[in-house]
This record gives sequence, structure tokens and C-alpha cells, in this order.
Amino acid sequence: MAETYCILFPMKRHILLIVLLLLPACGGRKMNDTLARNLIVGMNGDAMRKSDVEIVNVRQITSGEAIAETRARVAFRFENNGNVWRIREMRIGHGQWESVENIERALNQVKTEETKKLLALIADAIQKYGEANQRLPVFKDYVDLSDQLAPSFMTPLIRLDAWQRPFEASMSASDILLHSAGPDGIIGNQDDVILKYAPPRGIVLGTYMVE
Repeated sequence: MAETYCILFPMKRHILLIVLLLLPACGGRKMNDTLARNLIVGMNGDAMRKSDVEIVNVRQITSGEAIAETRARVAFRFENNGNVWRIREMRIGHGQWESVENIERALNQVKTEETKKLLALIADAIQKYGEANQRLPVFKDYVDLSDQLAPSFMTPLIRLDAWQRPFEASMSASDILLHSAGPDGIIGNQDDVILKYAPPRGIVLGTYMVE
């Protein structure tokens, strides 16, 4: 059973649907227009029909991964609130109407979890650096920190959170603070994603010894 992930990009006259198709490595099948369309149409019950999807381009990246660019039928429901129009709901193909706010909320929840996993990987790299050097890196910002961690302790290099915004990092006498601005992109409010790394005893943190 193939896994299918899709991303919608609004265009001037249509919606460009980027679909990432992960195929079983043992299947031996090559991705093509027909297979891509069938997978897309079948990914959400009977919400989409073949006539709702136009395949623009299919690229097979590896034996187990391909990308299909498509034009898909998408409807939007607008509302006027104080002479300001906004999108309230959207519908893909012949599926049900979905609240844009609910879609955004669900997507931000997923990205928050992805960002937490990235922060955990960075913290693990800091731990490995400390074990190898008996001290933790001294840095001025996250770019400086990540440059010291990669590639020996962090591969691949991690610079951005799940919203494709740069991480921030700071150091105190007792810990290292790793920081993502979260869904709204603003540092210092409740939706920030933060990991505080406290090193084990005997590891030098900057100019301080953790005891």
C-alpha cells in the first residue's frame, strides 16, 4: 500500500497539487501518470474523481519515492465580515467542506510535533559534542552552534523548524535554550516551541562548570 502526501499551492487560475508518493521498495513498479492519478483519486474515499485531477508532471526520485505535480479541482467558500472577504472553507474534488481554520490548526499541530523532534535531534547532537569534548560548544547564535555540531555530531545539518524558519539558541550558566517561534513566527508568546538542554555533571558549559 503506497503512502500519499499532498500539498496545495494556490495559483492564479488553478490549484497546483504537489503529491509525494511513497511506494513499497519491493514492488518494482515505476511511477507513471496513470498510477499517480489512481493513487491521488483513491486517497480520500470517493471525494475525488479522475476528471478532478490533471497530471502535470511525474518525477521518480528513487525506487521508493516519486513526486507528481497536478492541477486539481478545489472549491473555496468565502465570507464577508465587515467588508473584508476571507476564505472560510475549502473542498477538494467532490468531498465535504472543511474549515480552513481547522486545516491550519491540524497542520500546525503536526508541524509542532515535527519541530519538537528536530529540537530533540539538536539536543542529542549537543550531548554527543559534550561527551566527545568534555565541554559544550560556546556560541553566539544558533547558526554558530549548528556549525560546530555538523557534520560530526549532527547529520544532516538542521537550521530550520517545520515552518521553515530559523531556530534560535542561547546559553546560560546552567543550560542551553533551543527555541522555535512556533506557528505565528513570533518569539516570546505561548505557541513557541522550546527545549531546555541541561548538561550532565562535569561538563563545562561555556565558562561555567556544571556540578
